Order: sequence, then C-alpha cells, then structure tokens
Amino acid sequence: MQYRCPQCQSPKIMPVAQAGQATPRPVVPKSLVLLVPALFILLLLVIISIAMWIFGDGAGSTLQTATVIVFIITLIAGFMFYKDLPDFKISMQAFMQTQKKWKCRECNHEWEI
Repeated sequence: MQYRCPQCQSPKIMPVAQAGQATPRPVVPKSLVLLVPALFILLLLVIISIAMWIFGDGAGSTLQTATVIVFIITLIAGFMFYKDLPDFKISMQAFMQTQKKWKCRECNHEWEI
C-alpha cells in the first residue's frame, strides 16, 4: 500500500473512523510510554542547566544529579524500546493494512482502498 494521498501525493494522511466497526489499535509498548516523557524531561533539564551556566553561577549539584538520573532512565527506556521495536513495527503495519478509509490532512481528499 502506498501511504500517500492519491490526489496531492502528500504523506500527511490519517485513517477515517468507520462507524459500527471495531478498529484494531496498534500495541504501544510501555517502554515508549516511558521514553517519550523521559526525553522531554531530559531536554528541559539540559536547557535549564545551560541557561543557568550562561546567566548565573552554573547549575547546582542537585540539578546536575537530576539530569544524570533522568539521562540514565532515558538510556534504559531507549534500550527497552529498541528491544520492543520489532513487535511495535509489526503491530503498526497490521493496523495500517486493516484501515480501509483514509483522509488527507492537506487537501481533505477521502478515499477507500
């Protein structure tokens, strides 16, 4: 299947909910649920540390310790997601193939497969 709009060739497509049918959902691994917030928290801590070094006397030891701990959590969650990635890809492919109705987010064109 081609994952592009047949009218404008945009890759920004989304499945349309089909009334009365139960739609299978891709299985999202718990490691991904942990990895995404950990990355955002790590990014926030790093930005705060850089800002404190630029505008202040430097990041305190508590902030540095928190950054290292969140970095280690992010590494562990990333490794766990790497182990879950093949199953996640299979689940996502099965979800994409079961969808029959699609809609383009750019030109609002709807089509069926």
